[in-house]
Amino acid sequence: RGVRAVGVGPGEPADLASHRGAFASHYDSGRITRHLDRRFVWAELARRAIAEYPVIEAGGEPFHRPVGAIYAVDDATAAAELREVAHRLAPAGVRWRETVGSPDERIGLHPDATVFVEGPPAGHVDPRRLVRAQLTAARSLGAQAIDAEVEGLERFERRGRSWSLRLRDGGEVEAARVLIATGPHADEIAGMARHPTVEVVAETVVVAALDTDECRRLDGLPSVIAPTDHPVYDGCYLVPPTQYPDGTTCIKLGAEPRRTRVLATAADRRAWMRGDDHTAELPGLLEVLHALVPGLRPARAGTKPCLIATTRSGLPVIDHVDDGVVTVAGCNGYAAKSSDALGALGVSLALEGRWTDAVLDGESFRLGAG
Repeated sequence: RGVRAVGVGPGEPADLASHRGAFASHYDSGRITRHLDRRFVWAELARRAIAEYPVIEAGGEPFHRPVGAIYAVDDATAAAELREVAHRLAPAGVRWRETVGSPDERIGLHPDATVFVEGPPAGHVDPRRLVRAQLTAARSLGAQAIDAEVEGLERFERRGRSWSLRLRDGGEVEAARVLIATGPHADEIAGMARHPTVEVVAETVVVAALDTDECRRLDGLPSVIAPTDHPVYDGCYLVPPTQYPDGTTCIKLGAEPRRTRVLATAADRRAWMRGDDHTAELPGLLEVLHALVPGLRPARAGTKPCLIATTRSGLPVIDHVDDGVVTVAGCNGYAAKSSDALGALGVSLALEGRWTDAVLDGESFRLGAG
């Protein structure tokens, strides 16, 4: 369409403990990807994003591992919601089946759990590789990427451009339209007329390194989402063995605490990511991991801190915050697998000036929705 695009954002910090800037969600090598969800909106966003994986990978950076996924639930309402969404996805060719109890002897699920088994292309993605692939695809289409942090924006009128983005390194980017997608830092950009209402919560994951024998035993393991019978955690997800940048192969588990820790300020978020409070969760997370993967023999294990940007509606905010300024925020832990589709909605709104999607209702993504 003759649009010149410039993306601005910082790379992964070499050391979290000493980093003083923003933190992103892609400092990881394994995130679940799947179609099935209890809400059709998230399932549809996943469908669109997953369909584009091969196109994005065509630039030479593979990030998608289609090993399948298991989604287990322990109540009838959740099962009915998943079943309804699954049937709506059937015309799109999404393959799934329903069973009771674990379909894989290596996965420990309650024998009465209702389990939805989704075949490929469900599985997991490597977020670091995904970001590199997306940047490669964008550059191949003429986009420019600037490694920097945006501190604020201000309106001006000059040469047909109406916004100036101030960068932390002293630079400046001028633009006619701006799309702001800052993850857990949605309220930290100065000059925005309105900020989305996003609650940032702390989450911890455990990453366990595996030796050759254990990798062989767990080869082909699917991604897993399951309830937990644990006093601290309400549910969990498992990313199968995957290779990390240091060459080790690790299995990863995250779990939702029954009591959330809200990080209300920028200082709170940075302190959580730079600190070591997350290490206190190692024993509990290992209990959940060993219950889900009986007989697991990790060579070593450790925890990592995460930030989850949540909204009241459980859906992202994709809306104008000013004339020519759109924000995408509060992705509720779904940002990695569906990032392409989320970005497409934001870009469309910024360029068209109005919601044009024929399937998804724009009111669901408005500021203050839910």
